[in-house]
This record gives sequence, structure tokens and C-alpha cells, in this order.
Amino acid sequence: MTVRHRARAVVPLLALSVLAAGCSQEPGQDATDLVADAQARDYRDGQAEAQRVRQANRALPSPSAGVVEIDGINGALTSEEVAAFSRSGTSTQVQVASRGEDAAFASLCAGEIDVVDSTRAIAPAELEACRSVGLDVVQLQVASDAVVVAIKNETDVGGDCLSTQQVREVYRAGSPVTSWAQLGGGYDDVPLAVAGPNRENNAFQFFGRTVLDAPDPSLINLRSDYRTFDTDQGSRLFVVGRERDEDLALKLRDRARERDLAKSRVEEQRQVVDDARAEVEVAVAEVEKGVRDQRPADQQAADRERVVRAEQALARAQAELSVLTREKDAVVTRYDAAADARARVQRTRGHVGYFLFSYYELFEDQLRPFEVTDPDGERNCIFPSQRTITSGEYPLSRRLLLTTTTRSMERSEVADFLLHYLDRASEAAVDAQLVALSQAEIERQKDWVSGREAPDLVTADETPATEEPAAPTRPAEPAR
Repeated sequence: MTVRHRARAVVPLLALSVLAAGCSQEPGQDATDLVADAQARDYRDGQAEAQRVRQANRALPSPSAGVVEIDGINGALTSEEVAAFSRSGTSTQVQVASRGEDAAFASLCAGEIDVVDSTRAIAPAELEACRSVGLDVVQLQVASDAVVVAIKNETDVGGDCLSTQQVREVYRAGSPVTSWAQLGGGYDDVPLAVAGPNRENNAFQFFGRTVLDAPDPSLINLRSDYRTFDTDQGSRLFVVGRERDEDLALKLRDRARERDLAKSRVEEQRQVVDDARAEVEVAVAEVEKGVRDQRPADQQAADRERVVRAEQALARAQAELSVLTREKDAVVTRYDAAADARARVQRTRGHVGYFLFSYYELFEDQLRPFEVTDPDGERNCIFPSQRTITSGEYPLSRRLLLTTTTRSMERSEVADFLLHYLDRASEAAVDAQLVALSQAEIERQKDWVSGREAPDLVTADETPATEEPAAPTRPAEPAR
């Protein structure tokens, strides 16, 4: 139930509670009077709370003129955008701290800073702290980021949707998963091998925090057989194999025929050599027999000529066998290369890696991403796309946020800085290999900052479920 809905529900709830307690009402006092009294008390309490909030708001520290205070994580875009704003010729000083999101939101709600740089939204308790001192919270999004878990395109391991818990189970330190079938859900019994970037890569840090719940990710958070690569290309080739292997594997059938034909020719030529060698032996025997038998001279000459011809034929046959053997060896080598390539291609079927979404987009013809669902609630299997990542629907995504207050946005120096940031956000996101927002969304947020349109305030509905106090109502008119 939203705050507005709860506010409208106050009167009937009060009436029911009063009627239920009707036996304790004073003599001569009906239920309508009790409701009116309760509403009057509620209104007085609301007025007192409003007065307390106004006093707390007036007690907030005054901001320094010409200074914009930012705190949080000092994310992927902020340092460069602060530097670019300073280079624009502005006299405004932008002071950036990086004490973390928790401390930054506390400072925002204490009126000490203007902007929180974060990858998470304000929490319910933090939002209530801001509201308790009269600060309305506005959240701006400047980019998004996501990791994609992918196998080779046009391959299949028996499923295309993983829960975040399954992704964690595949990669975590000590994981026993060596076959896709161990994940359940109908996955095939295919050997599973994992890879990804080293810790210098932004994807490594993001994946470690988002999937493995590691505040400062390192290799000890990953399984011992995790293959690390210095480049995204290395991870991609581990998953999809090399194009040359694909080409060679496609030639395997033709090369098998070439190999069999070459082997057949060698075997046939070996028979020719054996026959030629046998003829030499017969011819030599005839010469010897002619000598023993004292054949005529011309007959013995003919016998010797036969030996010469037989030896020449044997030499030619042996030379041809050598040529055919070399050709066969070359063909067998080419066949073996194609067979090895096919084996490597087949092994990639179970290989899986993770990549920043911006890198996946460049090679989406080679990579097949898994849909991802949260382990709790409905199995919704969200496909990674510009839309689902920007909206935050895709579970392995994060939004780069600037959270401020209407109080800070009314300051010209803060508004100027935020407008400058938003103007450059799309181009900066692309340069940083992040997911850029649509121009329409950028313009909408600029309208908030410039005052051309009332901003969407962060409400309890945009944070995890929490109970909110009901809004005060005016007392009913007394019964006449």
C-alpha cells in the first residue's frame, strides 16, 4: 500500500476501531463523535510533526556558496565529469569524496552534501531520515552497467535461463560443479569449464560484488580452475574458440576422404614396388641359371638386359612410392589438424564466460547469453538488453545514480553541474564501455534539474517494502 493509499484509508480504519470499542464510549457520546475526536487528535499530531520537520529543516547546515559537495563511490564517470565541468570555465568548485554509499546517504540526509554518487538506490531508512528533516529526494540516472554470462552461439547445454544462485554456484570458490547437469533443471551432461577476466578488468570487480557477494573481489573468491585472461578477447576465444578452428573443422570430412585416397594410393604403389622387386629377383635368378646352363651368349645378354629393366622399374616404383608417401603424410597432417580443431570446437560447447554488456554487444553473433532470474519469487528469466539493463530489471545489472534533494537542486551551482553531467552522460557512457541512457530519458531528467518539469520524487514505493506512517488528515466537521 502506498503512502497516499494509506492516508485515504485512515478515516474508515478509525471508524471501525471506534465502533469496535463502542462499549467503552462515554454516556451521550456516539460513534461519530469518537471518530471526530480521533481525527482531531491525528490532525494535531500531524501538525506537531510538520512543525518538528520544519524546525529540523531550518537547523540543517547552510551550504557553501559556489561549492558542490559529492560523496559516495566516485564511480566510473564522475571523476572525468567533474574534471570536464572544471575545464568549462565555471567558478563553481566541485568537491568529491569517496567514503562509500552508506556514509554518503547519511550525509545527504543531514544536509551536509549535495549529491550521492552510487550504484544503489537510497534505502528505506535513509529515505525516512531525509524526509524527517524535510528533504525531498530526487534520483538521477546517468548510465547503466551489466555483466553477461554466455556460452558459444549456436550451441546448447540443455537450457538458457540461470538463476543468480546458479551463476554463483558455477563460479564460487569450492564449487563442485563440473557438468552442466549438476545444475538441475534439465541441463545436459556436458563438461563445464569457466573463464573470465583478471581482477584488473571492471567486469571482474562488478561480477565479484554482484554475484559472489565479495566487497573486494579477488581470485580466492573464485573456483580453483577458473581460467583468467588479460583481455576480453582471451575470454571470448575460450568460450567460442578460434575462427580458424571452425574453418578447419568444417574441412574434416573432405580431408578424411583425401587421407583415405592417399593411403589407398600408397598401398597400391607398395604392391607395385613388391611386384617390381619380385621381377628383379626372378631376372637375377635367370641370369644365374643361364650361366650354370651355359646358355648361348645372346641369351645370357638378354637375361642381363632383363635384370637392368627390372631394376629400373623397381627404382621408378620406389621413387613413386616415396612421392606418394610424402603426399600421404602431408594429407594425414592436414587431416589431424582438422580433427584436432574439431575436438577443440566440440570442447567449447561447455565453456562459459562473463563479459561486460558493451563487449558482448560487439560479438553477439558469437556469444549466446543466458537469461537470468532471481532465485526468489517468480522465475522471470530476463534477457540482457539495453532496455532491461537501463531499467534495472536484468538481475546482473547496476545503475549509475546521482541522488540529490530538491533543496540542493534549487542551488544554481548544483543545477549547473548536474546539467553539465547529464549533457555529457551518453557520450561518456559509451567511452567508458557502459550502457548509455536514451536521449529522451536524459532530456526528461534535465527538465527536472532546470525546473521545466517537476521532478519525480523518490518514494517508499521505489525502495524495498517498508512500513510508512500514515499522512495526517484534517478533523471532520462536528456533527450538527
